Amino acid sequence: MGMLPYRELIVWQKAYALAMAVMDMAEAKPLATRFFFRDQMCDAAMSVPANIAEGNGRSTPADYASFLDRARASAFELDTWLLAARDRSYISSAEHQHAETQIREISAMLLALAKQLRRRTTLASR
Repeated sequence: MGMLPYRELIVWQKAYALAMAVMDMAEAKPLATRFFFRDQMCDAAMSVPANIAEGNGRSTPADYASFLDRARASAFELDTWLLAARDRSYISSAEHQHAETQIREISAMLLALAKQLRRRTTLASR
């Protein structure tokens, strides 16, 4: 049996890899002892691939696009937590920069996919 469809999406793969990297950061000191901070970062990070997956399981392109919007919003939330973690010296500038680059790429991919789905919905309604 093959993979579930959402797992074949490059954007989901990138978002999942970023979430795993964030969890690795969260398990390292000093972030590991900042429970609220750590939990919020991990929740935002996992929300990105989770919303992509949930949207992929929806029955209409419009519903799917809505979940991609949520995933993008979670990516921006994650960026804010990572920026604050850098500014509090919980993560290095290099870790932050690497994650920020990934967030930009994932965000652009999510936006493009959502636009494509909305175009499909518009064309189907004509």
